[in-house]
Amino acid sequence: MSDKLVTVASSVLNPMWIYLLKTRLEAEGILCCVADEHLDFFPGVGGMKLRVRESDAEKALEIIRQAEAELK
Repeated sequence: MSDKLVTVASSVLNPMWIYLLKTRLEAEGILCCVADEHLDFFPGVGGMKLRVRESDAEKALEIIRQAEAELK
């Protein structure tokens, strides 16, 4: 598996959610970055994206699912 960056979350309406997830992933030792943060206000662009190394994607998605379940 390569270490190219893959998108594990995106948000058009709630950019703060992306930053909260970024903090949570980093606390778990997963390096990540926010892409398209300055394009969030343009319709049709797809919003901000949280990206991780492909090798960390599965673990990152599990952490994101846990975070979403905690909100319910």
